Amino acid sequence: MAASTVSFPVINMEKLETDEKSAAMEVIRDACENWGFFEVLTARMLSDNNYATYPALLNHGISHELMDEVERLTKAQYASCQAQKFKEFARRTMEAGEKGADVKDVDWESTFFVRHRPVSNVADLPDLDDHYRQVMKEFASVIEKLAERLLDLLCENLGLEPGYLKKAFAGSNGPTFGTKVSAYPPCPRPDLVDGLRAHTDAGGIILLFQDDQVSGLQLLKDGEWVDVPPVRHAIVVNIGDQLEVITNGLYKSVMHRVLTRPDGNRMSIASFYNPGADAVIFPAPKLLGDEEERAETAYPKFVFEDYMNLYVRHKFEAKEPRFEAMKSPIATA
Repeated sequence: MAASTVSFPVINMEKLETDEKSAAMEVIRDACENWGFFEVLTARMLSDNNYATYPALLNHGISHELMDEVERLTKAQYASCQAQKFKEFARRTMEAGEKGADVKDVDWESTFFVRHRPVSNVADLPDLDDHYRQVMKEFASVIEKLAERLLDLLCENLGLEPGYLKKAFAGSNGPTFGTKVSAYPPCPRPDLVDGLRAHTDAGGIILLFQDDQVSGLQLLKDGEWVDVPPVRHAIVVNIGDQLEVITNGLYKSVMHRVLTRPDGNRMSIASFYNPGADAVIFPAPKLLGDEEERAETAYPKFVFEDYMNLYVRHKFEAKEPRFEAMKSPIATA
C-alpha cells in the first residue's frame, strides 16, 4: 500500500490557557482516538515554518540546544562504535535475500537500549563516553517530565482525576522508563527488508526524537500507510497498548513501521514511559459505563510483566489476540 498524504490534526497547547481550550482538547481527543500519533513542536517552529498539515502539540519544553547535542553525539557514537558491526550484518542479510531467502523477519536497524527507571543502566553501557552518558541522562529527565505532562492532559480530556494514569503505571517501584537508540542505515535493496516491521507498541506513551533529514516512519490509518513527517526539533508521540486498555478502547495504539531507504542513515531515539513490571492494568472504572457494560468490556485485567512476556513472542502480530489471550488464567501462569 502506498503512503497517504492525508493531513494530521494540529494541537496548540497555548490555546489550553484561553477561551479556546475546549476546542483544543477536542483536537487532542481526535488525535488519540483516531490517529494514535501526533507531533509535539515548538512555537518558534510554527512561526518559522508552515506545519499546518502536521499533528502538533506546541511548546514541548525541550531546548533545541539539548536536542542538537543529543543528535550530534548519537550519530557520532554510531559512526565510531556500531557502523562496522552493522556492515557485517548488512552483508549477510543482502547475500541471503539475493539468493532467494526470506528476510522479511529481519529488521534493518542498529540499536542499543538505555534503561532509566526503575534502575538506570547508563553507567554500565559499553562504547559511551562520559559526556554522552551525561547528556542522555539530562535528555531522559526532560522527556520523562514531558511524558507525565502529556499523561495529565490525557487524564483531563478523559474525565479522570489528575494523576490517574501516572498512578496506574506506578506499580510498587514506579514506572518503567527507557530509551531505544536506533540507526536505520542505507539499504541497497529496500524491496527485500523493512527497517522495522509493522507493530503496535506494548507500553504506555512513547516519545520519539527522530532524524529530521531522513524519513521512513509510517503509521496505518484506515487501511493506508501514512508518513510521519521528519520535522526539526519535533517530538513524535504515540499511544501504546496499555493506554488502549486503561481507556477501554477510547484511545488506540496503531500499527506503525519503518521503511528502509537506499540513502540516508535515519536516527531514532524512542523513549518509552511504561507501567512498572508489577503494575496491574485494567480499564478505568469511570470509562466503563453501567454494570452491564462493565461485564462485557473487551479489555482484560492483567499484570504488565505478564503482557510483556506475551508481547515479546508476538510483537509483529495484531494486538487483539494478545488482549484476548490475557483474559485467560493460562496467559499469566
